[in-house]
Amino acid sequence: MTYQRRMKKYNLTNARADLPQRSPKDNKTRGGKCLVIAGSQGKWGAAVLCAQATARTGAGYSYMLDQRKKFPTVQNPDFLLIHQLKNISDFQAIAIGPGCDDTAFLKKCIRHLAKINYPNVVLDAEALNILAKYHQLPKLPANWILTPHEGELSRLLKVSSKVIRTYRKKYILEAQKKFGCIIVLKGHKTLIANKKSLWEIQSGNCALAKAGTGDVLTGMIAGFLSQKMSALQAASLSVYVHGLIADQWILAGKDHLSLLATDLIADLPKTLSKIRKSRKSNNSSRKGLSNAKV
Repeated sequence: MTYQRRMKKYNLTNARADLPQRSPKDNKTRGGKCLVIAGSQGKWGAAVLCAQATARTGAGYSYMLDQRKKFPTVQNPDFLLIHQLKNISDFQAIAIGPGCDDTAFLKKCIRHLAKINYPNVVLDAEALNILAKYHQLPKLPANWILTPHEGELSRLLKVSSKVIRTYRKKYILEAQKKFGCIIVLKGHKTLIANKKSLWEIQSGNCALAKAGTGDVLTGMIAGFLSQKMSALQAASLSVYVHGLIADQWILAGKDHLSLLATDLIADLPKTLSKIRKSRKSNNSSRKGLSNAKV
């Protein structure tokens, strides 16, 4: 396999072009329905972060699967609950994995969605660990999105995370070939690959190295997918915005140790607005977001 694929840079210009638009006459159906399969006892925070991100990025309806009927509904009134996985065609996108503990159910869910070629799925966290344990992988649709960090990719490819960190481009392309879908390799200079292209996201910093930030990213991707964006666009835009929030955190004089996942949710609205209103400039297209005039 060759690893000489040309790498493109995703920056403010790309994000501004990809950001979904709404007309004054649009209603909540325009944002689509997004389903989050996440959380478990002691890990409901992961599910809430993921679901909040779907809503903050524009999903018209944010649903959560609560099979055990233990989700704290009163404290989280923005979400709709379902208790069984049915009527899948009602949803435009599904996020699976953050904070989950029922591996048998997740495995069954992934296999079923792959078998029916369900179009828009984001797999993270425990869902990735399940894929890593498959002896015979199900064929994944090309527009599914896997969001591993280096440790998760290490388990998926059976290669040490240290080696992956050294040869990130090589191993994201190897993962893309193995799984046949879109891979988001999180970390310093996040990479995104599909069958034809490889992108390096021009945002983000070490402030994102905090539990829960990946759950937010998963929800963001699913939220954009529910609005009928292409999978590659949804993944790229989400990672860029996610990183831009962290960059603005530092530019505002806040320390990189202090960013929380909930800060990403809180800052999402103004960051999307700044991208939408940003001025076109040579700097934005050439240097990416940390130098863009937003």
